[in-house]
Amino acid sequence: MIESHSILGLTFAALIYIVSLTGAFTLFVEEIAVWENADAPTAERVSAQAYQAALENAYGERGEGSDIHSLLTFGPTEFAPALMVRLNETLANGEERHTDWIADPRTGALLGEADTPLSHLIEQLHVALHLPAPWGRYLVGLLGVCMFSLVISGILAHPTIFKDAFKLRFDRNRRIAWTDLHNRLSVWGLPFHLVLTFTGGFLGLAGLIIGAVAMLAYDGDRERALVSLQGPQPIEGAQLAGLPPVGQMVRQIREVREDGHPIELIIVRHPHNSGGITAINMLDDSILDSRYSLIFRNSGAFVETYGGEGAPAGLRALAMLQPLHFGTFGGYPIKFLYFVMALALTWVTSSGMKIWFSRREQQGRAVPRMRAAWHGMTAGLTLGLAGATLASAAGVGELVLPICLAAWIAAIAAFLLAPFRWETFYSVALIASAMLLLGAAGIATVTSGATTGLPAVVSIAVLVIALMLAGFALRRWRRDDSFAHWVAAGTQPG
Repeated sequence: MIESHSILGLTFAALIYIVSLTGAFTLFVEEIAVWENADAPTAERVSAQAYQAALENAYGERGEGSDIHSLLTFGPTEFAPALMVRLNETLANGEERHTDWIADPRTGALLGEADTPLSHLIEQLHVALHLPAPWGRYLVGLLGVCMFSLVISGILAHPTIFKDAFKLRFDRNRRIAWTDLHNRLSVWGLPFHLVLTFTGGFLGLAGLIIGAVAMLAYDGDRERALVSLQGPQPIEGAQLAGLPPVGQMVRQIREVREDGHPIELIIVRHPHNSGGITAINMLDDSILDSRYSLIFRNSGAFVETYGGEGAPAGLRALAMLQPLHFGTFGGYPIKFLYFVMALALTWVTSSGMKIWFSRREQQGRAVPRMRAAWHGMTAGLTLGLAGATLASAAGVGELVLPICLAAWIAAIAAFLLAPFRWETFYSVALIASAMLLLGAAGIATVTSGATTGLPAVVSIAVLVIALMLAGFALRRWRRDDSFAHWVAAGTQPG
């Protein structure tokens, strides 16, 4: 019987793998969202009138008798050069509804609902493992804390870790070569691993941290804690006849501030209440805490500039956490560096498990079903995400999550049913994933207009990933001890 602590370790490693792999692609969720809406018009700048019109048009789509919590506009930015609008409301029957639209950046006209199921799936798997709020975020936050602790303990437990930083014995057997590469990638990526795990733990547990701050520093007053961490909050005010004058606020900002910083996000909270808050978030790439907010009351009165240069050191440190975690500072060079390092962390997690399985086998304590479950999980996640990509490209967004989960579960089940044929199944899963991604790239190019600009770049990236997966699978098949050996081994009793 497999030890319970081994199962716990396998589960913990699987969660780290899922969060790490989806984290690599979460870096590009904005680009993926644009790819999913390839016909959306793009622009570098939106006029004040267009912002106002877009919000008013979204407001006009509200449900009868609904309670509107907030209205938002997203972009255009370097990573997502389109204008999107969101309406968050509670309908008369008590149902929560969140609706996104693509808006014309020139006029503010709504061009149709935005369809972003794939980017939503990837992001939710990374930040919450697609579990209900707030428990999913808390679990991911705890994973971040555990990973940070593992990194620190690993440094302390290996006194020669830096001395052996370039020790690679590729001329030895495969397990030693993999162990050396596993250890070297762990060392080379150490600064990244420390930053990523610390910021991930903090962001995931932010809700609990705010509660702790409220209890310790503000005698349990959560509202005061929120003000200290998030800036001014809505207060009771007179009822507004219409929407807040957001266009006027944008014009005022552009007239007073000549720095040319782009508007990333506009949030209108409690739009009917003059004491509500309109926050206009600006981007400043010259500083690490690259976002700051210009806060207005919904009546149009300016309140304060929150964050950014000149803010208290503690507040600026908190503002750095999200850019440091998601690599949203420094443009695409930083994004690509984060992408490579996130994939390296994913590989370190996977190779660590393979090394453990190999050691168990050499010690005469092999765990074939655990090994099969692990490889089924990794191959199944790849297959599930590839299937979800195809579903999104084909315009059946409602099937993205079911297809991903079905492919993932089916892969794990197949691997467990024939644990001695996992090598064969793994290569088959990679080939199938490559074919699904090739289909997604083709459909997006032919039917969705992803032939120019950012959507075309994403389609090319999908194609490249498909070819890499196919090449990796074929390489595994051509290995001397791979395909034929493991097909024959499939006759062994499981």
